[in-house]
Amino acid sequence: MGRVLKIWSLIERADWRVLRWCEGRWGRFPAFDAAMMAAALYTPLVMLALIAIAASGWAGQARSAAPVWPAAASVAAAVIVRVAHEPISRAARRPRPFEVEPIHALVEHEPGESFPSNHAAGGFALAVGGWHLGAVAYVLLALAIWLALARIYCGLHYPSDVIAGAASGAVVGYACSSLQWAYREPLLHALAVMDPTGR
Repeated sequence: MGRVLKIWSLIERADWRVLRWCEGRWGRFPAFDAAMMAAALYTPLVMLALIAIAASGWAGQARSAAPVWPAAASVAAAVIVRVAHEPISRAARRPRPFEVEPIHALVEHEPGESFPSNHAAGGFALAVGGWHLGAVAYVLLALAIWLALARIYCGLHYPSDVIAGAASGAVVGYACSSLQWAYREPLLHALAVMDPTGR
């Protein structure tokens, strides 16, 4: 138990060093601050929009059922990891950085559970879950990384919150992606042989 507490103490110390470093750079480059604030707030919406576009036929390609499957797996992963985090967050009860120390976050946010980061988890769940969406998957992964960094930079989460959220999101995303890939063909075959009249 003592070793666990010692490790956690080291993690918290590293968390605060990173946050203090970020805070020391606020205001130096207003355009960069604005970009990180926008990323922290709106990146999930951008990712969902890209997934919807890819599912409907990326870059004007013919509509196909194929991209719908990884898109569905991507969104399902984000929903699953969000639900799974709820009891973890309540058990951890870790306050956000601006609730503990006099850090004024760049983005206004209500107090609440900080661990793990739901934004980081959702971003990586969307990116990894939609890995079979083609070229857009690389864009999604870049956005997920940017989102995770922005949540730290803006003072909304500790780095360990984001790392834990990103890891859980990636795991759930990989699981959903693997399942849709494994069962897509059998399901499509079963649907194809079914009598469309329902008899």
